[in-house]
Amino acid sequence: MKEQEYILKNVKSFEPKHIFECGQCFRWDKEEDNSYTGVFRNNVLNVKKEKDNIIFKGICKGNIEEICKEYFDLETD
Repeated sequence: MKEQEYILKNVKSFEPKHIFECGQCFRWDKEEDNSYTGVFRNNVLNVKKEKDNIIFKGICKGNIEEICKEYFDLETD
C-alpha cells in the first residue's frame, strides 16, 4: 500500500457534498477544508473538489485511478 494522488480534470457533474451527504453513502467524514475522507476495501481516500477538478488522495491497495473509477463508477476519456 502506498500514498497516491489522482486528479480528474474538467468535471461538471461530481459534487462531493451531494454524494457524501445524501444519506446513502456511509463512512465518509467531512473535513475542515470541505473534503471528505472515507475507508473502503482496505483503502483510505480523501476527495476534494477544486473548481472543475476532483482530487483523490489516499493510501490504496492497488492503483488509485483504477480504484476511484470502479468505486465511483467514473467514465473518463
